[in-house]
Amino acid sequence: MDQHGSRFIQQRLEGAPPPVVGSVVAEVLPRVSQLMSDVFGNYVVQKLLEHGSDEHRSALVEKGLAGGVLQLSMQMYGCRVVQKALETLPVDGQCAIVAELDGH
Repeated sequence: MDQHGSRFIQQRLEGAPPPVVGSVVAEVLPRVSQLMSDVFGNYVVQKLLEHGSDEHRSALVEKGLAGGVLQLSMQMYGCRVVQKALETLPVDGQCAIVAELDGH
């Protein structure tokens, strides 16, 4: 993903109706792990976490974060996605992230 593509998607996500956000989530899911640590892709994932429904957030976290929180937290761009997830997820999702980091 390049800078212009990232910005284009981010702008379209702001105020987008749920079906549009869902379409973007469906396209991103197969590569969400890579995008989370990408210099431009991480911003798209953050916008999806911010503007997506609880269902969208769960799918993104399950596919991209679960089991890899520690590794992402130590990456320059991945740590921003972890932070946004902590800001946007419900308490049970936040607890799952913290549990992965517990003891490290």
